[in-house]
Amino acid sequence: MPSIYAPDLSEDKNIITVKGEEFHHLINVKRIKSRETVKLNSGAGLIAEGKLTEVTKDYAVIEIIKREKFPFPERPFAIAFALLKNRNDELVIEKCTELGVTAFYPLVTVYSVRAPSKNTVSRFERLALSAIKQCDNPWLPRISEPLPLKEAVKKLSAEDWKPVLCSEQRPAQRISDLPNNLKPCFIIGPEGGFREEEFSFFADQDIPSISLCNLITRAETAAIAAAAQFAALICSKE
Repeated sequence: MPSIYAPDLSEDKNIITVKGEEFHHLINVKRIKSRETVKLNSGAGLIAEGKLTEVTKDYAVIEIIKREKFPFPERPFAIAFALLKNRNDELVIEKCTELGVTAFYPLVTVYSVRAPSKNTVSRFERLALSAIKQCDNPWLPRISEPLPLKEAVKKLSAEDWKPVLCSEQRPAQRISDLPNNLKPCFIIGPEGGFREEEFSFFADQDIPSISLCNLITRAETAAIAAAAQFAALICSKE
């Protein structure tokens, strides 16, 4: 059952008031009636079930029946990706959120085909929010402001991520070869790939390169493949 986003959900709060867009979705889209069960997602590690007890024209009141707390992932991972044409980067946000990515870093590279706009981050945030509600991911991923490649790599290191290049040059190393204690951010290039000076920058920064498969995929496919492979790797070692 898809959930309703309730950022004020807490371990000791037994009554939740739903307003705005979530209220509209609950009453007018899902058409939940009084006394029916509702699932709530805090986006910060809590998922609860509650009963709709009151509906007005502006808000709904939900009484919490039970809740479950989920710790932050032991092996978080991020995706840094070049902005893509035809909004294919929206697919990256949606599907990688469903696979458990905890942070996204939009990139501006030499061959980027689209420049960021003033609503890029907010648009990505809405997509990520929709995805966690659909798949019951209890942690809403963080979306960084789009940055040029070198600035983004600097930020990744400052935030304790280990950049890992998913390279179209198809190196021998795979995701399964990465160290177990790595906190990776997988870097995905644009449709045209990375330019030679960008590959030189990766080498100068001692950024490891991996291959996702034996073929060269589209950029959005590469991002989803990286997330799926790392998620599968985590599950295999639990």
